[in-house]
Amino acid sequence: MVKKLLSGSNIAACLTAILSLVMLILYGVNVSAEGFYFGMSVDGFVVLSIFALIFSLAIIGVSFAPLKGVVAKVVNVVVMVLKVLIPVFLFIVVIGFVHSRVAGFGYIYGSNVDVIKEVQTPANLASATVAITTIVFGVLASITGIVGAFFLPKEEVEAAA
Repeated sequence: MVKKLLSGSNIAACLTAILSLVMLILYGVNVSAEGFYFGMSVDGFVVLSIFALIFSLAIIGVSFAPLKGVVAKVVNVVVMVLKVLIPVFLFIVVIGFVHSRVAGFGYIYGSNVDVIKEVQTPANLASATVAITTIVFGVLASITGIVGAFFLPKEEVEAAA
């Protein structure tokens, strides 16, 4: 049981799920908190992030299922497809988020001296900081998803041993 839990695939899927959840929470804070990005939602962010989170948890759950024969082979193919979809979804989310925030970064951090006091308010700076943190967690989740895609399903590992 512990050996299944500590497999490379499960560790990568768990890290991806945790980082995706943190990214999703930070996105919610960024969109709902007072500041420059208040109410600026990104299409598909929540849906694709939740799919990536569910797929990561499904990979962990399937590793504990006692599957044999054809069912095990089909599930392994599905797991491998999910391992590819997770980083794809996360990169789509991160790219869309960066695209929606980059103009605001330029406005907040690149304003001229005449208007800097009106633009760089604590709320706007906090909003930009949360957006940057969301991007960082999204990239980390994507990278762990990519790393997790290189681990074999449990039956292939057991057969090789």
